[in-house]
Amino acid sequence: MKIFALLAFMLVLAPAAFSQTTVEMKEEASRIYEASDKAMNAAYSQLMGVLNEEGKKRLKEAQRAWIAYRDAQAGFDSHHLAGGTMEGLERTGALNLLTQERTKRLREDFARFKDMY
Repeated sequence: MKIFALLAFMLVLAPAAFSQTTVEMKEEASRIYEASDKAMNAAYSQLMGVLNEEGKKRLKEAQRAWIAYRDAQAGFDSHHLAGGTMEGLERTGALNLLTQERTKRLREDFARFKDMY
């Protein structure tokens, strides 16, 4: 998964990556991740809007646990580059991939629950 995450992330950045400094690549990666995070938060809010109180409580618990998992997984995915100039880029790429996966799941849950309550 680690290699896949890095390759997928680099494909997104590939056109610009060859002419950018490491700092510029990290800034671009951060912008991409911020957009993914914004999309995830929108999907989370949309799902919260259709759940009953028990569902909202459980989703909030699940999201908190997922955030802890996301951060730990991204740390693991980038640990082999610890202290190197690419560590931050690898970590941001992992955060982005995991966030996109979570957004997909939240949207699927919304589709499943929107007509239930």
